[in-house]
Amino acid sequence: MDFDKWLQRFVTKVEKIIFRLALGLVVLLFLVQAFLMEDDARLFLTKTDQLEGIPVMDSIQDVLGRGMLKEETRPAIKEKDEETALAIKLIPPEGVSVKLYLQVNNRIAAQLGETDIYVPVKPGDLLELVGDVPGNTPARVKIVKVYGDLQAPEEGCEVTTFGEKELLAWIIP
Repeated sequence: MDFDKWLQRFVTKVEKIIFRLALGLVVLLFLVQAFLMEDDARLFLTKTDQLEGIPVMDSIQDVLGRGMLKEETRPAIKEKDEETALAIKLIPPEGVSVKLYLQVNNRIAAQLGETDIYVPVKPGDLLELVGDVPGNTPARVKIVKVYGDLQAPEEGCEVTTFGEKELLAWIIP
């Protein structure tokens, strides 16, 4: 028996086996990718989708930069009937007609006027003031009352504005 012929036949057989194995793995890859397009199969096949929605971190950094908050200090789940809201008051300069609007998450929620306004808020909401304050004396906007358990803003927080887009509060539970 000739060694060269034997080696050539052996290499050809191994080459066919490797090619078929690679082709089978490519087909398997396409099948798994197709299964991952289905929600039920994805829940079974991936760990990420099983853990989705579960908090990963034990602590978070306080948005205002005052350090780290432990999960124990944060309220676990708010009661459904407990509404978080703010009462906001406009204090205009003397003898000036002011047009100020309150934006919640870049959408106008209310126009500030002579009476206090009541604004329901959710954690993470961004409250901004926009409008027109003529003259050289700014208007003042004050948070009169905080309903619900919030870290920020605090009652009595006050902002002065000429009507340019001005941050009033960032709602932090």
